[in-house]
Amino acid sequence: MSAVSNSEVSIGPPCVRHAVTRLWPKATWAAVPLDGGMTNRNFKVAVHTAEGERRTVVVQEQLPDQHAGRVGIRRENQTRTMTDLVDLGLAPRVIAHWEDPRVLVVEFIDGTLMSAVADRLAAITLVGRALAKLHRHTRGTTMRGLISDPFTGTAWILNEVKSESPDLAKEFGWTLDILARIETARGAYTPSVLHSDVSEGNVLILPDRAMLIDWEYAGAGDPFYDVGDFAEKAKLTSSEEEVLLQSYEGNASQASLAVTRLYRFVSMLREGLWSVSAGATGFLEFDYASYAQSCLTRMTEISQSTEFGASLHLLERIQEEKN
Repeated sequence: MSAVSNSEVSIGPPCVRHAVTRLWPKATWAAVPLDGGMTNRNFKVAVHTAEGERRTVVVQEQLPDQHAGRVGIRRENQTRTMTDLVDLGLAPRVIAHWEDPRVLVVEFIDGTLMSAVADRLAAITLVGRALAKLHRHTRGTTMRGLISDPFTGTAWILNEVKSESPDLAKEFGWTLDILARIETARGAYTPSVLHSDVSEGNVLILPDRAMLIDWEYAGAGDPFYDVGDFAEKAKLTSSEEEVLLQSYEGNASQASLAVTRLYRFVSMLREGLWSVSAGATGFLEFDYASYAQSCLTRMTEISQSTEFGASLHLLERIQEEKN
C-alpha cells in the first residue's frame, strides 16, 4: 500500500479521489479494496491531511440511483438509520455522502468478521444483543423500506423480477404458497427498523459488541426477520440458534425458534429474487444467476427439513388457538 496524492488524478479509484479531495484538500492517501459488497465497492483509505492529522475511513462507491431503486435500496433510509444508531454503537459514523457521484464515507471500524472469530458462540451472543438493542430502540417505526418487510418486501421484489426476467420468476413460483403459509402462521407483529441484510460480511465483532455495516436495505419489518436472516446467512446450527435467541430475548422459546427457522426460508427467497434483479444492473462482475440458483437449492433443503415442517405446524397451531 503506497501513499497517493490526490493531485495525481490518474492513480487510485475515482471515488476515493473524489471523497478525499472534497473532505481533505491537499491530503495524501492510500487505498486498498475491501472484500464484500454485491451492490457497492468499498475501499479502506488511510488519510494524512495537510494539517498533519491521520485517520482511516471507508469510502463506498454505491450503485447509481437509477439502479438502486430496482433492488430495494432507499438511500435516505440508509443514512438516516446510520446517523440515528451511531451513538448506540450499532453503526459506523457517517462522515459524508454525495449524490453525484454516489459515494458514502464512514469511519473505519477495526472489527473481526464472523468467519474469523476465535469464539463463535461469544460472537453469536454479541450479535443477538446488537439486534435486540436495534429492535428495542426502533420499536413501532414507520420508516418504510422497499424490501425490509419480509412479506410485502418479498412481493415487491418478485414483481420487479417478473417485469425484468419473467422466465426466471417462474422458477420461484413454488415458493409462494409456502410464503403465504408462513405469513399466516406468523400473524401480526409490531415493526422495528431492520438491517435487512445481516450477512457475515455485514457484521463486525468487537471485543464488547457487534456492529452492523452496509445499511442499504434498512426499513420497517418484523424484528425476527433479522434474527432468521442472520441465522441463515451465518449458517447457524440448531444449538447456535438457541444461543442467538437466548441473547436476543432472554430465552429460546419454541415459538421464537419456529419463527426464526421459517424466516431462514424467507431470507433465501428474498435473496434469490434480489440476485435476479441485481444481475440486471451490470454494476459488478458477479455470477448473480448462479447465486440465485443456489438460493433456490437452499430453499428446497429448508422446506423439506423436519425442523421447518415442525416450526410451520407449531405456529399454525398457535394461530388457530388465538382465533
